[in-house]
Amino acid sequence: MCKAKLMHWTCLTRISILLATIFFTACGGGGGGSKGPSQKSSSIPNAAATVLLSGRVTYDYVPHNVDFIGLNYSATEQRPVRGASVEILDSSGKAVASAVTSSEGTYSAEVQQDVPLKVRVKAQLLNSASPSWDFKVTDNTSNNAIYVLDGALVSSGTTDSTRDLNASSGWGEIEYTGTRAAAPFAILDNVYIGIVRLIEAGNAKNLPPLELRWSINNSAADGDYTLGEIGTSFYDGSAIYILGDANYDIDEYDPHVLMHEWAHYLESELFRTDNIGGDHADGKFMDMRVAMSEGFANAFSGMMTNVANYSDASGVFQASGFTFDIARKDRPNKGYFIEGSVASIIYNFYTSSENKIENDFTSIFQVLSSVSYYSSDALTSIYLFYSEMEKKFPEYKYLLKTLMHDQAIWGENEYGLNESNSGGLAFQLPIYKKIFVNGSPLRVCSSNQYGEQNKLGNSQFVMLDIAYPALYKFEVVKSPDGSVLSKPEFVLYSKGEQVTYVSNTANDKVLNSLNLATGSYVLEIYDKNYLDGERTHIKNTSCFDVRLTVN
Repeated sequence: MCKAKLMHWTCLTRISILLATIFFTACGGGGGGSKGPSQKSSSIPNAAATVLLSGRVTYDYVPHNVDFIGLNYSATEQRPVRGASVEILDSSGKAVASAVTSSEGTYSAEVQQDVPLKVRVKAQLLNSASPSWDFKVTDNTSNNAIYVLDGALVSSGTTDSTRDLNASSGWGEIEYTGTRAAAPFAILDNVYIGIVRLIEAGNAKNLPPLELRWSINNSAADGDYTLGEIGTSFYDGSAIYILGDANYDIDEYDPHVLMHEWAHYLESELFRTDNIGGDHADGKFMDMRVAMSEGFANAFSGMMTNVANYSDASGVFQASGFTFDIARKDRPNKGYFIEGSVASIIYNFYTSSENKIENDFTSIFQVLSSVSYYSSDALTSIYLFYSEMEKKFPEYKYLLKTLMHDQAIWGENEYGLNESNSGGLAFQLPIYKKIFVNGSPLRVCSSNQYGEQNKLGNSQFVMLDIAYPALYKFEVVKSPDGSVLSKPEFVLYSKGEQVTYVSNTANDKVLNSLNLATGSYVLEIYDKNYLDGERTHIKNTSCFDVRLTVN
């Protein structure tokens, strides 16, 4: 038997402290190591006799109960730590050899014989070849130090030897009694699965580095991230923060939650998203950009796990939580503005036997990563996904359209042309209004009927085509029959990128002149009152007359 521990990889001082305080058992034994790739260190003296040090690295995985509610610690199983960086360290902490664990969790490295050495497994997936990646699990409450699993310092001996390591869950009979060493590796393994699926789907692009920040201190409190006050698990555009607050909410064993957030990373770095963020839920009436992003993220979590039941364990002993069926077609609320509808469409497309290869992510990946999807003049929505799928894979048009009709989505092309489902707000349709330079005023409305900030009706979208470069004047003025004090604002987009944001400086109107190049644009208009929560207790609708003129 050899000892191992979980620590943050920072400096020798920090390491020495943890050596004395955090230990857990790792199983040793004969055999193993031949299946895993290795990277031999060049630091071994040429004249020194060498031996092969090999082994298998595993972590405790805690599954959900059969009803998908809560974790089942009695069914804990050991799973391989795959694709992780391994270092062989001497007594001074210097790396003398390195390796990467195989898909079976095995590693091997040639080392100098008869010297004290220990095995360190880093919670990191690192690949410098193309496509490259660097994903690591770090502790945001400890200066974002990377988690590592260390074996004991033992002589390499004079013959080949095996050292197996296991990261324990730390669970006792009814509560956590030891170090939760498995958590970082459980998190990391989800990313490993995602990388494999992306490569299988044809990804050849480098994946930008990402930290997945987890700590036992990460709680639902909002405040200082360095203290663990992260509110919830989320992706902030630069890192993924993950809950770890035992007996309240932990997410290290919630693959759907982890894959959902990793999907947002992919949207940001590999695909495209126009998601404006904010609170959301499966059946709420959302802004179509939010519905698309959150719906895709839910579908992605189901596709990567091949499990339709989204599960999130929480509560005392992690024995409760919630679950919902991503694939569900019969739902109370349906439409292009419902993230559950979007998730159902994409997931059922993925699992359909009418797809050429059932459970194949390739066509979905190729659509989302295509230049035409990324550079579309339309904003991201289920319509843009449908339009690009129809262009790239016309054989799937009927299947996808049928799934959309199942969710009361009737619009065509990337702009949702001829959509008839208004979500109960008649002014929502058409989804994209059209305005003409020097033409008649266009009436648009903004409402907080379904809530504020990112809900259906908060914003209206207007298409405009600029035929030649010039200075164009935008006027958004409250309609004559309007009785509610309003604060109109607008954002102008080109291919999803913000061209300008014009804030409100005077009640009931906003004016601005812009130099525009030739091209197609989308104008988003809304009442600021319905985005900043000033009227959360009052349901109102503000209507505006929009004019576009050239000077």
